[in-house]
Amino acid sequence: MMREHFVANEADFLKSCDLIAKSSVFGFDTEFVSEESFRPELCLVQVATPEDLFVIDAIAVGSLGAFWDLATDGKRNVIVHAGREEIRICQHLSGKAPARLFDIQVAAGLIGIGYPAGYGTLVQTFAGTRLSKQETLTDWRIRPLTAEQITYAFDDVRYLLECHEKISARLLELDRIDWAEEEFADLQARSNLDEPMGERWRRVKGTSGFDRKRLAMVREIVAWREEFAAKRNRPPRAILRDDLIADIVKRNPQKAQDILAFRGVQHRDSEEIMAAIQKARALPTDSLPLQDETKPDAPQVGLIGQVMAGLLGDLCNRKSLVPSLVATSSDLRELVRSKIDNTSLSDNNSLAKGWRLKHVFPVLMDFLEGKTSLRLARVDNESPFEYDDSKPNP
Repeated sequence: MMREHFVANEADFLKSCDLIAKSSVFGFDTEFVSEESFRPELCLVQVATPEDLFVIDAIAVGSLGAFWDLATDGKRNVIVHAGREEIRICQHLSGKAPARLFDIQVAAGLIGIGYPAGYGTLVQTFAGTRLSKQETLTDWRIRPLTAEQITYAFDDVRYLLECHEKISARLLELDRIDWAEEEFADLQARSNLDEPMGERWRRVKGTSGFDRKRLAMVREIVAWREEFAAKRNRPPRAILRDDLIADIVKRNPQKAQDILAFRGVQHRDSEEIMAAIQKARALPTDSLPLQDETKPDAPQVGLIGQVMAGLLGDLCNRKSLVPSLVATSSDLRELVRSKIDNTSLSDNNSLAKGWRLKHVFPVLMDFLEGKTSLRLARVDNESPFEYDDSKPNP
């Protein structure tokens, strides 16, 4: 029976950190509220060691620096489930990401369990226990916490280490520990708080058909919005909605007063939005963003891509993998395009690197190049296709 500790003051928190520090492995989860702030508002940190469970009231305790030190010092394995937000919270509050990270959701995809599998699904699979979902929509800022909320919080990490142990054993059997470490490193990189805005501004809808100058206006307004939202600790879309950005740029305002004609724009923001627009207007041509010149796919790209998806699904069944972790439909369509156009895959294509490049890409390319034929052989089997390595007749 694991000991349970509800931690709501600094003295108990430091004692808990001393206990956690003695373990070579611990799992953790967080409860937070993010709807009303730029950064998630941390409310609870739940921690599991082989002997103890901790629910740490982050609001009552305050600074959790001693815990983040344990998560980032590289002296123990740190287990999470779908840990993107845990990585980001740790990085924001400590300046560093967790070290020796193991994400059981990602790892489960590498042994064919499912991806992305919820924590409850993995607990039921590996611990044979069904978890309550009653507190999923709880506002964790409200105090005092109920007994039901605290039990839910303990359960959120109660089986984390058991799942980790069993998934790790299967990874070892399949000789995929290196694959998992590669995936965890990629998760860390994708969760990086310091990642530049890059091309994220292109996600603003309603901008198709904009010329380069107007695209620059969208880019500058989004950059201002991100910076302003961070300063005010508000969600970016609470500062200025995406649809308003597109409408403002479409009407090409000449002064701040013109911007106030749009419902949803705060009076205090009109001057700064106008300044962002003027900044874009002043850019030289070679600094303007390029228009999206993506050509429509040839008709066969989608058709071949669908066949490739079936081939990938069959391959994953045989190799105890999950297709959604291995490659997206976009990855497969790009692979087909690269064959048609005789070009290389982009760096963003999952199939172009690491274990996928070594173990999956060659199988797909053999089929795409006609070196392998495929036929439906066993409709009653989870892997219904058979492969012929001889080149098929034209």
